[in-house]
Amino acid sequence: MNILKRRPILARRTFLKGAGISLALPWLDAMSTNSRSVSTAGDIAANETPRRAVFCFFGLGINGRDFTPADTGVDYTVTPILKPLEELRREFTVVSGLKLTYSGGHVGDRTFLTGTNTRSAGANLRVSCDQELAAAIGRQTRFPSLSLGIKRGTGFGGYYDQTLSWSPSGTPIPSENRPHVLFDQLFRQDTAESLNAREAEFVRRASVLDSLGDEARQLNGTLGVDDRRKLDEYLTGVRDLERRMQEEKDWLRKPKPSVATIQFGKEQSLDPDKSGLEYRRYQRLMYDVIALALQTDSTRVIAYLARMDGSDGTGAWKDMGNPYNYHGMTHHGEDPDMLKWWTQADIWYLEDWAYFLNKLKSIKEGDGTLLDHTLVAYGSSGGAINAHHNHHLPAMLAGGARLGVKHQGHLIKEDVRLGNLWSTVFDRMQVPLPKNFQGGEADGILKELV
Repeated sequence: MNILKRRPILARRTFLKGAGISLALPWLDAMSTNSRSVSTAGDIAANETPRRAVFCFFGLGINGRDFTPADTGVDYTVTPILKPLEELRREFTVVSGLKLTYSGGHVGDRTFLTGTNTRSAGANLRVSCDQELAAAIGRQTRFPSLSLGIKRGTGFGGYYDQTLSWSPSGTPIPSENRPHVLFDQLFRQDTAESLNAREAEFVRRASVLDSLGDEARQLNGTLGVDDRRKLDEYLTGVRDLERRMQEEKDWLRKPKPSVATIQFGKEQSLDPDKSGLEYRRYQRLMYDVIALALQTDSTRVIAYLARMDGSDGTGAWKDMGNPYNYHGMTHHGEDPDMLKWWTQADIWYLEDWAYFLNKLKSIKEGDGTLLDHTLVAYGSSGGAINAHHNHHLPAMLAGGARLGVKHQGHLIKEDVRLGNLWSTVFDRMQVPLPKNFQGGEADGILKELV
């Protein structure tokens, strides 16, 4: 009788070393537990394929009259704004009727992934659900999560946020908004000199944080109860920063994935903080880099504030002839020209969204595609019936077929909390819900999707 001998599985993080350099290998079939020999390596086993989640926020809502289907189910009647996604209708579910208790107006961005009223006087800032996911699964990747936006930084202290991501201590995590810079962060190989410089910077920053922590602890004994509480919140933020620094340091000398270089062209027109933004080229390149980040397993959690509340940051298709800004169109006053352009603008945004989903669908992975193994959420904190209301939020969940998502086409969940959609994402990611998830703004999952 012939006995099939299993050969040792090639480690997922395998490097080629020679001539003083190391190069990370891409996923090879020989790395799979299905592998039996070099010539019959087999496919990626189902339990080896990463589960991923992408949260995308489009501020100021959408023209719900031309977005929300009149009927339900997978054979719903396609609306004008959903037309770009018609060929993908089996790949996503539009969820109507969701609400946020603490939203509406122009400042729902901070509430989108936290669920809480963080702008009210005395409110406690709290963690966003992307960071709770990252805490559960992020240490398996170089970047536990990516925080992206149409604007760079946090915007904290101003009226509008520029990030969706909030740390466990309730501090905002800065967004990156330039696709070419993001590409370099993900894939440009470091030189020996740059690695040494970064290690020295880690030592310097650690020393500064240690000093701050020591001084704060000495001060603590001289303070009253309320001030000690505030100081403890501060020290929690310092510990968050120390943890992120250590995670970054752990990956410092591990080579980044080797990918084909993207030709970005004129880079100034890809920086939303500068004049001359070429939005369609910008947006599709951003989606290209996001797809690469997921495909190379550089991260498994992404939060992307793609359009801001208030001044949207995208230009609202001025280069395509739109005479209005996006915020102005949401306050249309039944003006037929504004309504026409609002719908047209939303169609163009959804064309780019279709580009992104098709990009993920085109990448084969194991027994399916990258889209099959990724949960991609589209949403806003502004209502789809009347702009800026905190109910009837435009929401869509795409992908995840291999994660057990059962798409419904159009599903109505009247008066259900948005946090229940995020609970469903956690369920399919196989991550237990953290304590006090969404600050209590979630009370179950959307069972129709699972």
